[in-house]
Amino acid sequence: MAVEGGSDGHPSRRMPHVILTAAEVEAAVDDLIREDVFVLDIETTKAKPRMNELLWVGLGAAGRNYLIPCGHPKGRMIRPDHKERTAACVLYPNDERGLTKQGKPSMRMVEHTVAATYEPPPKQLHAREVCDLIQPLLFSDAGKLGHNVKFDLQSLAKYYGNVIPPGPYHDTIILRHVLKEDLDSYGLKELAAEWYKIPWKQRAAWYPNLGEKGVENFGLDQIARYLGKDLRYCWQMFQSFYPMLERRGVRTVYDFEMAVYPVIMDMEYEGFPVDTSQMGKVRSEILVQQAEVQQKVWTAAGNTFELNNPAAKRWVMFGEGRQVYGTVVDQDSPNFGKPLRTKPLKSQGLRVLTRTKETRQPAVTQAVLEFYAERGNSMAELFLHWSLLEKLRGTFIEGLSGHLRYPAFGLPTIHTSFKQHGTVTGRLSAAEPNLQQLPRGTVIRDLFVAGDGYDLIVADYDQIELRCAGYASQDPEMVRVFQEGQDIHALAASVMLGIPIDQVTKEQRQVGKTQNFGTLYGAGEERIAAVAGVSKARAAAFIRNYFDTFAGLETWKANELRLARSRGDRADPLHVPPYVLIPPNGRRRRLPDLFHTDDWQVWRAERQAINAYVQGFASNIAKLAMLDLHPLLKSYPAKMIVQVHDEIVVRVEKDATKEVLSLVSKTMENVRNPQGDPILGEIPLVASAAIGSSWAEAKQ
Repeated sequence: MAVEGGSDGHPSRRMPHVILTAAEVEAAVDDLIREDVFVLDIETTKAKPRMNELLWVGLGAAGRNYLIPCGHPKGRMIRPDHKERTAACVLYPNDERGLTKQGKPSMRMVEHTVAATYEPPPKQLHAREVCDLIQPLLFSDAGKLGHNVKFDLQSLAKYYGNVIPPGPYHDTIILRHVLKEDLDSYGLKELAAEWYKIPWKQRAAWYPNLGEKGVENFGLDQIARYLGKDLRYCWQMFQSFYPMLERRGVRTVYDFEMAVYPVIMDMEYEGFPVDTSQMGKVRSEILVQQAEVQQKVWTAAGNTFELNNPAAKRWVMFGEGRQVYGTVVDQDSPNFGKPLRTKPLKSQGLRVLTRTKETRQPAVTQAVLEFYAERGNSMAELFLHWSLLEKLRGTFIEGLSGHLRYPAFGLPTIHTSFKQHGTVTGRLSAAEPNLQQLPRGTVIRDLFVAGDGYDLIVADYDQIELRCAGYASQDPEMVRVFQEGQDIHALAASVMLGIPIDQVTKEQRQVGKTQNFGTLYGAGEERIAAVAGVSKARAAAFIRNYFDTFAGLETWKANELRLARSRGDRADPLHVPPYVLIPPNGRRRRLPDLFHTDDWQVWRAERQAINAYVQGFASNIAKLAMLDLHPLLKSYPAKMIVQVHDEIVVRVEKDATKEVLSLVSKTMENVRNPQGDPILGEIPLVASAAIGSSWAEAKQ
């Protein structure tokens, strides 16, 4: 049944047919179960699958949609909310009950909003009854299509004994991301508006996001039209873009990501236990670290100021414009926030790399700070560290409680959302909360625990990105080092400093580590000089020694950038951009700025190209390990609960810990390419696994 137009839900719009009987649901199931793929979209009370309640089920395929309300609280809208003018009244307080009573009307007219009015809701099927009726369809072999369909399937799982309906799955978010990895938004409304070329100013009215405001706050007719649009645009997008995968040579990338999809669904649904009793201790430790970074910034800047003040940060980094003074930061002082005119802030006097579009002020973005940090600027490093601590504090201390689910028994859990479309390299990202933000060694990892009767197994790959670079470059010395199990960072330091490897200190090893990663991601002699505490001339000599030994790395990087440029059209880089092919399945990272005329933009693009190749390759290896491990863990009382960068976390009952520990390590080390050969050829994969009662303890 076609869904009629009407974006604003006005009562004059014809209401699409909604299903209110079991017989109609059964007929819809009989119709759709014969399709290879059907579209699924549900509307719920909350955004968390474990905690929400089902209000609508939408099912559809070519040319028809089935809209099933199951607990929607409002009927059809009679009249939308509107403005009215009425006579003002004097209100007198009633102190006894804290109420007011109406006084004598005045002649003055005032405007006020009158809430929308609705018919009573019709009799609807209960959510559980609807789920029973559609179970044959959801558990059939038909493909389940949706825009973030894992949310819909996870939300429905509670009605099926916490079993997520099986695949095959199709997700239009991942479909669009594989075809174009750097869109500003992958929301269905934004994608549909872009597709139909709707002007920005008209988009909100054309396709209002009623779900964001809570579908229970709108009339039955409004949500029927809204859900119908969701179903229709998702279906049309899939039909239009799915054939493009084959034509553009990225079908294997999409198939691979959809194979990983159920692994991620299970991981999200399981959740990670959290020990909230540790919250106060962790908060204190974070605040101490922030205070230390803050003091270093103030000392270098010559005065105190709020570190989140953009004007002060711009001045401290670039010194452009009117001189900026420090400010009083003591919140108990009556002068809090006022300038300290006696001491202007010291500026680093750095070159402005990029400016904001509207105000043309120097931009102090993370990319700009990283650029200068890699060149040894300590203020940029401090600002980056401060920013990280602020994110950790805001997300995992102040904001964590909003993400917790409290089961009937046991510790509360968080169910982070892992995104396969959140990065341009294909690396997983996360939200609500963002576990990818948690660097190793952070005290916040103390909050994430196994719980009584369980252990955590935390396994990660050793130097996976350098191993990927060694495989790609086939540098003989790198291949030899990894085959013999040597410490690549200690060896790099030994080569650079001209000393025997067994004499390399911990601090010197850090110099080698910095150079190893600097070679991949663009750090130069300034960074090495800062880390090693030597002059730039001496650092340049260290780097020459390094490249004399690992000559294949620079040759590979140059060849990879040449290949990327050869795939693009310099005359039309936006439509035919140069791109990097990420092993083993050919994911593309498109980089028009490889043809830019500005040195800063070219440097960024070249850095992003190599970063995409290496990080994307490493991410694919981790995903292949997850694919291999997921079915094997079903034979044990164990669940994979987190994947962060090169790290996999498994929660296991204590009696099975040792057996699962061995299984995890061996599986991660035995990853194969699509042809069945070791993924890195002659270079071995090495995975280190440890056991702990908390995430932090397992990685000590």
